[in-house]
Amino acid sequence: MREPEGMTTDPEELQEEEKDKKKRRWLLLLLMLLLLLLACVCWLAFRYARQPEPLPEMLPVDVNYPPHYLFSIYGVDRPVGVAVSPDGERIYVAETGGERLVKIFDREGNPLGSFAPPHTTPAQRSPVYLATDHLGRVFVADRLQNVVFVYDEDGVFLDAILGPELSLSEYVAEQVDGFQPEDMFVFNWFEGVYYRPASPEEELAEAAETAGPEEGARLLPIVDIAKWGPLGVRFDGEGRLLLTNTSGDHYVCVVPVEALGATPWRDFNPIPVIFGTAGQGDGQFLFPNTAVIDSQGRFFVTDGNNGRVTVWDREGNFLFYFGRGTGEGAISLPRGAYVDERDRLYVVDAVSQQVKVYDVSGEEVGFLFAFGEWGLDDGQFNYPNDIALDETGRLYIADRENSRIQVWSY
Repeated sequence: MREPEGMTTDPEELQEEEKDKKKRRWLLLLLMLLLLLLACVCWLAFRYARQPEPLPEMLPVDVNYPPHYLFSIYGVDRPVGVAVSPDGERIYVAETGGERLVKIFDREGNPLGSFAPPHTTPAQRSPVYLATDHLGRVFVADRLQNVVFVYDEDGVFLDAILGPELSLSEYVAEQVDGFQPEDMFVFNWFEGVYYRPASPEEELAEAAETAGPEEGARLLPIVDIAKWGPLGVRFDGEGRLLLTNTSGDHYVCVVPVEALGATPWRDFNPIPVIFGTAGQGDGQFLFPNTAVIDSQGRFFVTDGNNGRVTVWDREGNFLFYFGRGTGEGAISLPRGAYVDERDRLYVVDAVSQQVKVYDVSGEEVGFLFAFGEWGLDDGQFNYPNDIALDETGRLYIADRENSRIQVWSY
């Protein structure tokens, strides 16, 4: 019987045909995987174009890995504080050297300007931590002036917080009959409050830009203002202002969002939540640097001179602390801090020359990773002090003794 044409019973040929079939199946499978991968890449690119986010937040699974160094922003003198505008397009830096200015850069590191409290000299001011609110206003804690100055996005002076329940404009309104929001008023702890009624052709912004006491301005003495020491400045997701105080009792002050409407604040009158006292025990601080909040409403406070991070519930009751001791998650001198949308807590450790990152999404705190080391080269720190993140996954770190802001990214 003759074999049908095109068919073979040769075992070797049959084996070769089977190998070819398997090879074609594997090639087809590989092609399908490549097409799937290409579709995923296109989807990620499309999603990023519509709403830029860090890569870990765009993936369907939780991935935790250290960021990588991008570049540094120079032109600052011993920076200690850094903040990002709500749209991520402006970087604000507080410097403690030189002219002691707050400097503005774009996200590529190009300088846009600088500002300082009106009617102050470099010897009379020392900006430290700063933060921006949803309106783009810039809040700057000043260690020499003992106030929190408030500016618009371009650095024009708006008002100041003189204490947990007192604003500068509220204080001026108590001292001056007929005070109007358009009147010129600026604060200098060493001299007093300069006040002058606005003339029809002058606006507050123009008056505040002039260096030196204004001609015809009244000097109001500073009376009955309790001196405090604001240091850390942050906003939580609800728009509340989180301040740390390091004068007298060391505590955290939470200013409700209702008190932070349009400036100037002639009727400030907040009912702040205040927690903590000075000391080394549970529920106490020694130079609290920064207070931040997680998605559960818990406060995390970098307790600088106690070498730890303390945790408090949403009512301000002490829960626990972590970071003391030895090991990879231990902290030496915690300074600036930040919590991202994935409940990862970033803590700048000025002594270990690192940024340490913790998972605070659960009841217990878990150490994830650290990045950075001592040095003068790219990606190395020399006494880092503060950190800010934007929505695209960029991290801005104040590298104090290297006089630069380092930019990292996921």
